[in-house]
Amino acid sequence: MLAIGNKTGRKPLVYFVGLSAKPMCEHLAPETRTGNIIEQIIHHLPSIKIVKTNLVKTPPIDQAGNLRYPNPNEMKLGWNELQDEMNQRFPDLLVTLGQQVSFFLRSQMGVQPAKPQLPSDFSYESYLSQSQSNILSVHHPSFIYVYRRKDIKNYVENVVRSILTLSFNATRC
Repeated sequence: MLAIGNKTGRKPLVYFVGLSAKPMCEHLAPETRTGNIIEQIIHHLPSIKIVKTNLVKTPPIDQAGNLRYPNPNEMKLGWNELQDEMNQRFPDLLVTLGQQVSFFLRSQMGVQPAKPQLPSDFSYESYLSQSQSNILSVHHPSFIYVYRRKDIKNYVENVVRSILTLSFNATRC
């Protein structure tokens, strides 16, 4: 059983969960496109404790030495490790970055819909309508950077509002 939710009256704890690590980088490192946008979000959340991690902790590398998408077995092993970690730390909210990690984690946790429809307008209300069981599924920051760069500020603001709403609601439970 996965333990999510604030039971101790402490500062809310929010996990940002990406799919897999990049070689030679910390999880969601600020020097990466994804990490840079995550840092912009975190900057607006001083009253929240943040953990940045990835479902698959070890970068999956193909035979040519290039980063590849993790396979289902690697994701399952990562899920087991992530569960153990979260059962010790009791996060109030998981922020899943992108469709792949959102679908996998929601499926593992029995959360419906397993594959959320992420809003094209990045609106706070739309993100909240997709949140279930202390999971907030958002667009992957790299998608925003590559395809919707002009919307980064809007994305950051709406993700921040969603996190604040959900994490402080969780602390009242």
